[in-house]
Amino acid sequence: MIDLLRRAHARRSRLASFMGSSSLATGIMAGLLAFAPAPAHAFCRTVTKDLPPDYSPLQGCYTDGLPLFWGNACVGYSVNRAASANLPLAAVTPIIDQAFASWTSVTCPASRAAVGIQASNLGPVDCDVVKYNKYAANQNVIVFRDTEWPYSDPNNTLGLTTVTFNEETGELYDADMEINDTGKNLTISDTVPPNGYDLLSVVTHEAGHFFGLAHATDTKSTMYASYKPGTLTLRHLSPDDIEGICDIYPTETTRAVASTVSGGTFTAGACDPTPRHGFSTKCEVDTPPSEGGCAVGGPMGANGSGRSGAICAVGLALGLAFAVRRQRSRMCASVGLARSTSD
Repeated sequence: MIDLLRRAHARRSRLASFMGSSSLATGIMAGLLAFAPAPAHAFCRTVTKDLPPDYSPLQGCYTDGLPLFWGNACVGYSVNRAASANLPLAAVTPIIDQAFASWTSVTCPASRAAVGIQASNLGPVDCDVVKYNKYAANQNVIVFRDTEWPYSDPNNTLGLTTVTFNEETGELYDADMEINDTGKNLTISDTVPPNGYDLLSVVTHEAGHFFGLAHATDTKSTMYASYKPGTLTLRHLSPDDIEGICDIYPTETTRAVASTVSGGTFTAGACDPTPRHGFSTKCEVDTPPSEGGCAVGGPMGANGSGRSGAICAVGLALGLAFAVRRQRSRMCASVGLARSTSD
């Protein structure tokens, strides 16, 4: 079975460490970028359009595109079984669970009710590859990179979250998190040395990206783009972080989406943390349907409001204009007071 989506798009967000006093690059030509006017809040939502390479969160939220959201009432995540050579699975798992719980245990101030998204640890997995399968089973994996950081700027980057989503709606399909443990002195205690990096702080920030939040404009927010070594600050959500997660998931049945999608309100599906196309602990080979055959796709949205139909290799679905395609781009957020970099 295949999903009938126009494009499943992947992008990345990263957290970096405070590496000096050089300021963010802010010299952007007026009129070229779409930024929200200064709002009363400082949280920003990740959108379907790529950020410009010289974008800075201090300029305001980038609003060109559709905001991202999980269509289900709950989502699953899994930790790679190997964890880190420096931190074993048994040590990091409760830290990661606590980081996700920081977001899902929120009480929304406006409604005085629980935030409308939950997350479940589906258990360790063997797969350590960041990818989304369009046909085979998946896992929303959290993996530690302790031998080599496979991206640019390994000295500054602490974490990277890659999300895959439907460009037509903004619905999230997959999210994978990578933690940089290549000489980063990650710690799991409540006492962090001056040159140490609090794992709970790092994962709590990355979990915000997992849920669809972008870097905040408020330097006191967990979702601000930089982390100062030796601190525990990002462990604790700010009022603005709470407002952000509640804005996306006001209730377990409602998602705040773009006005062009379902009239601005998306009805969430029932709680099922199983990843899209099923759950697997292995890195499954994403094999498309055999040529000449047809596969019937399910609804595009979790609530069944999306389009559905049939796609055949020989073009049976002519006129539906559906294509299953995945694009990759890197979300390169400028970093706090650290040097401005891009992945």
